[in-house]
Amino acid sequence: MKSETLFLKNTQTFAEAMVRCGVRYHFAYPITPATEVMKHTAVILPEYGGRMVQMESELAVANALAGCACTGTLGATSTSGPGMALMQESISFMAAGELPCIMLDAMRVGPGDGDIVGAQSNYFQATRGGGHGDYRVIVLAPASGQEIVDLMPDAVKLAYTYRTPVLFVIDGVTCTMTESAIFPEAHDYAAGFDTSSWAYTGTADHEKRFLLTGSYTHSQGEEMNERLRAKFERIKEKEQRWESIQTEDAEVVLVGFGIHGRMGQDLVANMRAQGKKVGLIRPITLWPFPDKAFEQLPESLKSVLVVEMNHGQMLDDVRLAVNGRVPVHFLGKTGGDMPLCTLADMTAQINTLL
Repeated sequence: MKSETLFLKNTQTFAEAMVRCGVRYHFAYPITPATEVMKHTAVILPEYGGRMVQMESELAVANALAGCACTGTLGATSTSGPGMALMQESISFMAAGELPCIMLDAMRVGPGDGDIVGAQSNYFQATRGGGHGDYRVIVLAPASGQEIVDLMPDAVKLAYTYRTPVLFVIDGVTCTMTESAIFPEAHDYAAGFDTSSWAYTGTADHEKRFLLTGSYTHSQGEEMNERLRAKFERIKEKEQRWESIQTEDAEVVLVGFGIHGRMGQDLVANMRAQGKKVGLIRPITLWPFPDKAFEQLPESLKSVLVVEMNHGQMLDDVRLAVNGRVPVHFLGKTGGDMPLCTLADMTAQINTLL
């Protein structure tokens, strides 16, 4: 299939992108606003020799995803906050067992069942992990349909390179937005990884293997956790991703991910046109959080403004990265299906900080 431009809802763009990059099995259970992903993969996966399997619950979805990963096969799932909560045990199992997969959290208002409209209130759940123990998963936060397409090959490579779940977090507003995206020629990135040294495929070609995520001795438990810790440190060092716009001489730097990072691009352009020195840092990886983006903050900087559709969750990571060098302020609202922190809200707040 050659390169082409498609005009799709971003949930459909996510489905197209992951299938064109080598995902052949998608396990899912209906939940707004992620349902469009499973509906779209049900149509297109058979064309690639794959299947979408609707499971009886989110718990069944996560266990099927783990089983698929055990064989060395890259599977995927798509859900929202309540579904992610139900999957946490299996996600921590996959992290401990070093099993790759692709996941989408179409973020909606919480806590509990919340509402079906868009939010960014799953940041803690995504970056801290809802399961138990010391573990992390790689978290990607695209801001547009095109960035979903552009990040998907990286997601497949990251999942296999580090043998880890990779989680996309996209707010419900962006998920339901319809826009154009250019899809390159389909390429099975998963096929380029040799899983023969660890996959559980029967013993015809290797000695007996077993997957152990618990420990029979204290030393076994320590060995597993230290091995994982070393891997997470490598990821933290090598895989931080972000976008910086005109931060070199900024007096105020706006920090936002997803849709607010996207809105921040226009805000910076508008305020720079007025002669106001405003910059933007847009985290693309929420874990590892791009601490390196904040290492070279200019001497001209007066303050940082964090904008989120929650009560201030990424705010903690920004404060840690800034490390007290300048004040960090917050603008956030919850509960709506449109970005409640509008350009006007952000502009007004920045004007008070200049």
